[in-house]
Amino acid sequence: MGKVQEHKRAAKARRQDDAGTSKKLAPDLIEIEGTVLECLPNTMFRVQITVAPVPQMIDRVLLGTLAGKMRLYRIRVLPGDGVKGYVSKYDLDKCKITYRSAKKLLQSN
Repeated sequence: MGKVQEHKRAAKARRQDDAGTSKKLAPDLIEIEGTVLECLPNTMFRVQITVAPVPQMIDRVLLGTLAGKMRLYRIRVLPGDGVKGYVSKYDLDKCKITYRSAKKLLQSN
């Protein structure tokens, strides 16, 4: 095997190791969990927070929008669904929704 092929294999191995590391949230973001209260136009939602690392955030109602793959693949979010997301420490009235759980679907069956 030549030097170029060894170099390419070593580079590929480094990339795979880097991709395997867990991604941490930026230090200015707060992870939250909540339930959707109301659907609004333009993929916006009223979200009531149920779980948050900051006790003052619990039971607050925020304006949430879909983020990332949720928007790309047009994941449907309905009132009563459990969602996960994040809030910026610079604007505590808005949140981005990153995950939808099927809590409502399981309860109705």
